[in-house]
Amino acid sequence: MAGRFWRGAVLFGAAFLVLNVWVAGARRGLEDERRRNLLQATAGSVEGGCVEPRPGESFESYWQRIPDARAKRLVFVSGMSQMYAINDRQPNDRIIADNLDSWLEGRGARAASLAGPNLCNEEALFFLCAGLSDPARRPAVFLYGVCFDKFRNLDLRREYQEFFAKRPELRRRWLAEADEAVDLPLAAEKMRATEKGAETEGRAAARKEPGKGDVESRLRESVSRVIPVVAAREELNARAQMEMFLFRNWLFRIKPTSKRPVIPARQALNQQFLELLVRVAKREGVVPILYVIPLNPQAETPYISAEYEDFKVWVAGLANREGIPFANLEGIVPSQYWGSFMGGPDFKHFRGEGHRMTAAALIEHFGAVMAGDGGAGK
Repeated sequence: MAGRFWRGAVLFGAAFLVLNVWVAGARRGLEDERRRNLLQATAGSVEGGCVEPRPGESFESYWQRIPDARAKRLVFVSGMSQMYAINDRQPNDRIIADNLDSWLEGRGARAASLAGPNLCNEEALFFLCAGLSDPARRPAVFLYGVCFDKFRNLDLRREYQEFFAKRPELRRRWLAEADEAVDLPLAAEKMRATEKGAETEGRAAARKEPGKGDVESRLRESVSRVIPVVAAREELNARAQMEMFLFRNWLFRIKPTSKRPVIPARQALNQQFLELLVRVAKREGVVPILYVIPLNPQAETPYISAEYEDFKVWVAGLANREGIPFANLEGIVPSQYWGSFMGGPDFKHFRGEGHRMTAAALIEHFGAVMAGDGGAGK
């Protein structure tokens, strides 16, 4: 028994040593790979501004770096991975929000990027309510890039749940909005479930030893200086996620162009969340702006054409009914400014020039509203 134990320990130790040697040599390649991974929000602002999370930064930390809304007019720029992912990134490329921030700063305003991969409309509403609950981060404008296939996604991701659990004022507002949304029962019920989950998580956090998290963080930071596997944990996690994504696609023969029908129940829930976002923003004096995101004109999308056309009609109808700024920017980025993905043209993520062109189109349509100059844009 003892011999087997020691043989196992020696084999494990040898394997761990080999893994650390490999990680130490491959660290730079892993970092580059993570930067190229369009599912990971990793790239910081080129100019060192505060409009985008830094690599590996927590949402809590980023929230504190958002420009003070009491000093300058603040625009929340929200959406999914198209907002921050730059295909074939070059040294001076800048994301949409960074381009908007530069333009707004000369007009006494700022922009902050609140985006995430596969962002759902409940998470967008969460961003708005978080801003309304914090005077220093209260937006004047909520600019939202609406994406059809994100209407199939649900739930707040864990880092948002943790942020939510620590803020009683945000949770009170969240429940109050759910109580007001009597004609949007799907969204109201889901919001109550989200708040209940946050309450459970908050109690669990309170049971932890005081300062335990800080001790763990300091220990992890110290260990990472001498053990490459710990230092590269974010890069290894990104690699694992990508490998799982590719394996799933191989197993089920999924291609980027494989048609994926909308899930009616999830679409209905996301529609109600978007309606509620618009309603809450208007009532609180925040200008909601919606736009349909650009798509690659040379790429085949995974959308079923009839469903996608119905989606665009529905979003335009919502904006028209509510009297809010809206634009369909589907075709504003020419084909030469898009990248590739899994052996074919990427239908959703463009190069740096696409970010600049999208920001320019947003300024053309909504610049006066974002800068507070009056009017409703085009």
